[in-house]
Amino acid sequence: MLTQDEPASTNAIQILPSADRYVEQMEVLMARVYNLDPRDPESGIFTVDHFRQHLAVFPEGQFIAVDTTTDTVVGFTVSMRVHFDPQQPMLASWWELIGYGWLNTHMPTGEWLYGVESAVHPDYQGMGIGKQLTNARLETMRRLNLRGMVAGSAIISYHTVAGTVPVEEYVADVIAGRRFDTNLSKQIKMGFKPMHIIPNYLEDYDCAGYGVEMMIENPAYVPQPVVTQPVRPLVTRPATA
Repeated sequence: MLTQDEPASTNAIQILPSADRYVEQMEVLMARVYNLDPRDPESGIFTVDHFRQHLAVFPEGQFIAVDTTTDTVVGFTVSMRVHFDPQQPMLASWWELIGYGWLNTHMPTGEWLYGVESAVHPDYQGMGIGKQLTNARLETMRRLNLRGMVAGSAIISYHTVAGTVPVEEYVADVIAGRRFDTNLSKQIKMGFKPMHIIPNYLEDYDCAGYGVEMMIENPAYVPQPVVTQPVRPLVTRPATA
């Protein structure tokens, strides 16, 4: 763990594909970021078994940030593929959308990347690691020729005004730049477009349960031709006497 006298060097941070040998560190990191016990089934955070399942289901979508001076995982991101219609809001809770952590809702032929989770150790925040992890996701989106990426953004600063400001007004203010939300504002700055407000997205005081569906399109997407099977002519036997 860093102290204020020992700031991390950004040159020492590398974004790498997740690997099995790091899953224990990833579990510890997520528990540290959210101050929750991964062994509590009600905590809603990932365990070693979850992270191993993510690697088995969709290895291309899993990345870690490693401090190479100590071989320590200081950030990670989890993704999966989904079918998505920008005109239809994804109103399920985050935990339901990701198959309760197991990514059994991953669709191998999904045309969109779904951002499941991203976390950075508190001692390493503010160094651009979250942006680097997002860039790794977007590169995966382009490499797989997906239509874009979609994710839910918890509006984690909303609790400060939730008693007096309706959520629709709050989100509109953040989009217009009249308010700053610690999470949503950063994602907008990275190019994500807010789409729909999601009630009951998380059981979290900071966002009062609300999330915002976010989308970024792949400008390099190349539509794939629809392959149809040729229609075989109906063969009939000639009539016999």
